Amino acid sequence: MRKLLLAVLVVLLAFGGFAQKKICLYFDQTGPGDLSFNDMALIGAQRAAQEFGLELVYTTASSPMEFLSDLSMLAESGEYLIIIGVGFLLSDALPEAARLHPEQKFGFVDGPNFGLPNMIGLLFREQEGGALAGVVAALTAIAYGDPAVGAVAGMEIPPVWRYEAGYRFGAHWAVDWYKKHTGKDADIKVLVTYVGRFDDPAGGKVAAEALIRAGARNILGIAGATHLGVFDAAEEAGRAAGLTYGPPFGYGADAAQEYIKPGFILGSARKRVDVAVYEAVKWALSGEPGFNLVLGLAQEGTGFSTYEDLVTFVDLAVKAGYPLAGTPEEVISKIMAARQNVPYFVWQGLGEFMGLLRAGAITLPEADTAEQIAKVREMYP
Repeated sequence: MRKLLLAVLVVLLAFGGFAQKKICLYFDQTGPGDLSFNDMALIGAQRAAQEFGLELVYTTASSPMEFLSDLSMLAESGEYLIIIGVGFLLSDALPEAARLHPEQKFGFVDGPNFGLPNMIGLLFREQEGGALAGVVAALTAIAYGDPAVGAVAGMEIPPVWRYEAGYRFGAHWAVDWYKKHTGKDADIKVLVTYVGRFDDPAGGKVAAEALIRAGARNILGIAGATHLGVFDAAEEAGRAAGLTYGPPFGYGADAAQEYIKPGFILGSARKRVDVAVYEAVKWALSGEPGFNLVLGLAQEGTGFSTYEDLVTFVDLAVKAGYPLAGTPEEVISKIMAARQNVPYFVWQGLGEFMGLLRAGAITLPEADTAEQIAKVREMYP
């Protein structure tokens, strides 16, 4: 059925007037190059452009003051099949642009469609990926006698709150699971630092170094390019201790980021922004009214990075010219060796949690507002 749909869309492109249409990705000030959220959006757009015979254009805003004027100018050009805004920071300008230009289709990564017929909202259950990372981080911390796990976050916005909420829940679930299965006592604190930006690797490194000093040697990055600094901090601390593998361990977000510092990134909380962007282009070609597409574990839109993810993203890194620390085979081997170096019960707990989550036997906390995340922080400190 998928092949048939693609064939129909190709015919539409050739004969239905879409031949000269383009896809536009509109980034906030952070832009591509974060090896995470924004680059995942770009990957999805590139795939859609190739499969549907469209031209891809992407641009990065110079400042928030330009969001609405930029989006309006793009819409008024009449060149784009769809304009996809990337990032929650566009939550005011993007729906306003869609209302001003009802003939233009828009997509919103990390935001709803606001009930607009010309917009598709692309949302995720980030708390699922965050929870899976929390389980692994906490069980790994317990295995190595650490008192805490950490996270370095970007800005205080709902998508990041959802990651944090899941991470906190998963860590506390892991402690209870460990006690139940071993009869031993354990206690893990969750320490989260917000840097306030998504484009500050130096700030992310400073935050991670402070967390490591506080005893949190498993740190989730939920800050775009900022959390690249987490990986630097984890590797430097490990190398200084004469280690080949962590802990300290960083954990990636959105993409499978283990290849960046193989041996010192144990896994990644998956968020398939690429799938969402690809689906947005398909929607634009379909002629259907706007709606909200919500991707979670059931749709493979969230999760914890798999071996297949590692292979995929190492290959993408090679194609992008990223300087790997060895051949692709050596990098993947080192990533897997780090996982095998961690006690088996870590992966046993992850598997059980994932099974319960897929079966609907676990309800994760919601964190779409400041009030909700405050309650989560109080409940799962």
